[in-house]
Amino acid sequence: MKYAIPIVVIVLALLLGNSIYVVGAGHAAVLSRLGRVEAAGVGPGLHFKVPFVQNVTVYDTRELSSQAEPGDCKTRDGEVMRVGFHVRWQVTDPATYFKATSADELQAIQQMEPLIRDALRKEVAGRDLSAVLVASNHDIGAKVRGDVSGAIRRKLGIEILDIGIGRVLPPENSLASVYKRMTAEAQAAAGSVRAEGDAAAAAVRAEGDAQNQQVLADANQAAAAVRGQGDAEAAKIYAAASAKDPQFFRYWSNLEAWRRSFSGGGAVVVLDKGSAFMQAVDAGATSDSTAPKKH
Repeated sequence: MKYAIPIVVIVLALLLGNSIYVVGAGHAAVLSRLGRVEAAGVGPGLHFKVPFVQNVTVYDTRELSSQAEPGDCKTRDGEVMRVGFHVRWQVTDPATYFKATSADELQAIQQMEPLIRDALRKEVAGRDLSAVLVASNHDIGAKVRGDVSGAIRRKLGIEILDIGIGRVLPPENSLASVYKRMTAEAQAAAGSVRAEGDAAAAAVRAEGDAQNQQVLADANQAAAAVRGQGDAEAAKIYAAASAKDPQFFRYWSNLEAWRRSFSGGGAVVVLDKGSAFMQAVDAGATSDSTAPKKH
């Protein structure tokens, strides 16, 4: 009798300890009995279960990622290359996930990666080697994700969030020729862009030259009009001066002729004292117009 109470206490403690379980943040639990799911997606917190009858399996509900090593893929032109990939995924169907993988992340990856690799091989098989090398990560990854996401969701209860292409290792024997072809294609594209740029530049220059000629023509026309107006005003002034004092105007005109003759510098003019030019100058200098007028 003296051992009965301690035994009862121990049994109760075991029962109580086995009936309580805790789920942490970012995780969920599946309750099962003999491999059959009785409750799935149990959230974080303190929970109770039937002791020694129900089993608790905790799994991660956050976004998970895995990376696969490069595997052999054959291109459309018969080249064999090695392509790796990485996957972001998340458990969305706990019951299916538990039945397929026992909520074991490693088992999920081992079952998921072959499906993705088969879809990747099919995608690479539809492209030439150069097309695979220049294709964007998103281009191939998005197509592979579209091919496998439905099957993985139904089979494993996993939602594929993203598939990215990792390392791409082309065959060594064809790498040089591929790079040479890619370089030639890039140079051809660059030449086309340069030709388009030269043509556009020539068109801009031609338009600028035409506008420049038009501006110069307009400016010359305006300048000619101004010069004509100035010459007309100058002629009117000369005519008025000549009418007011003809003798002085002739004298001033002679001086102006001398100024123009020697304005370039270095000019030499030899004139006879009895020449008409010198007589006109002398006559202008001694005319009555320069002497005081008598009243």
